[in-house]
Amino acid sequence: MMRKKLMPLVNVAIYFTLLGTAMIIAGSIPSLNSPLFFFGLSFILSFIFLRWEVKNVVSIGFIPKSQANYLQLVLGLGMGILMLIATALLTVLLTNDQWVFNDKINPVIISAVFLNCLCSSFVQEFVFRGYPFQSLLAHYGAWTAQLVVMVPFGLMHVHLAMPLGDFMLTLLTTGVGSLFFGFLYLKTKKLFLPIGLHTGWNFAQVLIPRTSSDEINGIVQITESQHHYTFFTVVLPYLFCIGLAFILLYRYRLS
Repeated sequence: MMRKKLMPLVNVAIYFTLLGTAMIIAGSIPSLNSPLFFFGLSFILSFIFLRWEVKNVVSIGFIPKSQANYLQLVLGLGMGILMLIATALLTVLLTNDQWVFNDKINPVIISAVFLNCLCSSFVQEFVFRGYPFQSLLAHYGAWTAQLVVMVPFGLMHVHLAMPLGDFMLTLLTTGVGSLFFGFLYLKTKKLFLPIGLHTGWNFAQVLIPRTSSDEINGIVQITESQHHYTFFTVVLPYLFCIGLAFILLYRYRLS
């Protein structure tokens, strides 16, 4: 009985171990280091594990079947953009950085950035909020699903060469982001809202940088910066906006 109860957790552990191993291998083979490769591997693993649970991979909820699904995607996109703008404005107010509008905007590059963000966000949500999250949710409940999945999601965004402080802050911010994406799935039981918000946030993050960077494809650029960003000026605005979104959306029906 205990073995049967633990099997879904073991399967998820195997799933992430294989994906982690593939990520290490792809780091040494540039031709494999692409969202398409990870989506393909995740799709195959999800198909296999779901077959063991007598389910179809379509049950993950990543294929739009109604107008509501497309509306969730668009709603998420708008939410992600607005949340990034709010976070960026708070950071600018706290740092007194100076912005100017970019007079050399290239629509082709902007379009390519959007498609790249959409593809990357789709793959990440499929990989993390797809089979592993939904299997853990079905067998152990929401909190277990959230806490287990946030760990590999955070680790995906870090590397060993990072300073310890940056390493821990990245785990914190991506972990909170993972909880929010999982919360959006719980509200809708589909991946479209988290995919949309993930895309909108990442896309707006390129167009509207929160801190001084070498990014030249945005619609605004920071011209004067204190060059000394802290938890208070960068991470706290992010946590505030995520927390506010949690509160505002908690009582609303989004499905």
